[in-house]
Amino acid sequence: MPWSAATECLVPLQVDGTGRALHCVHAIGGTVGFFTPVARRLAGIRDVYGLQCHGVSPGHEPDRTIEAMAARYVEAIITAQPTGPYEVVGYSMGGLIAFEVARQLTAGGRAVGLTGILDTAPAGVPVPEVGTAQALGLISRAIGFQPPYQGDPGLPEGELVAAFLAEAVRRRVLPAAFTAADLRPMIDVYAVNGQAGSSYRPAGPYPGPLRCLFTLGSGLLSHVDEWRRCALGGVTVDVLDADHFALMHEQHAAEVVDTLRGWL
Repeated sequence: MPWSAATECLVPLQVDGTGRALHCVHAIGGTVGFFTPVARRLAGIRDVYGLQCHGVSPGHEPDRTIEAMAARYVEAIITAQPTGPYEVVGYSMGGLIAFEVARQLTAGGRAVGLTGILDTAPAGVPVPEVGTAQALGLISRAIGFQPPYQGDPGLPEGELVAAFLAEAVRRRVLPAAFTAADLRPMIDVYAVNGQAGSSYRPAGPYPGPLRCLFTLGSGLLSHVDEWRRCALGGVTVDVLDADHFALMHEQHAAEVVDTLRGWL
């Protein structure tokens, strides 16, 4: 596969040569490892790629709007797969990006076979701010802390980061050489992506159909009508009895895959 500033964001999660690719867009934290339990269960059905935020690694400046993220990911997708139809889903805030990716693909005359959102609020609903302690807790989920890390939000930021790194090394989740400078982009991307999500307003509706999976615990079912106004091809809704933050975890992966298989 050609590799460029666009395609470095395309992360193979489960690739066995099945053929058609399913592209999964990161949530507010920018990483895509949390898709692994779902991706593994799609073996033989789809090749699964994550679309990872450009700004999660040192030396990479994050894109600051949903439109810019989507444009980067569209380039990555069509570089790897020159012809459609294309399939894209996004979890949490990533659903906004997946929606915009599909919008840009169709605006460019490219066929989209699936646009799916996984527990995503529509544009116009503010993305909650994430402080350093909460960001570290979410990062810990993404990199495999069990149970997730819980930092004291009353501590100074430097102490929070140092304590997190010490615990990550103790649990052998991160190498001892991993530094605060390495961790800083992973923390900062929460603020950047949150602002991007809160300020996003689509330039126009998406002409195709939209598939939605919501959790009962998120309260997002109340926003279905707003999604209907954004997708001219209609909206279908599936619901799982789950917590938003646990949706992509092992405990619900089989249920999520059953839903995705019905969409594919």
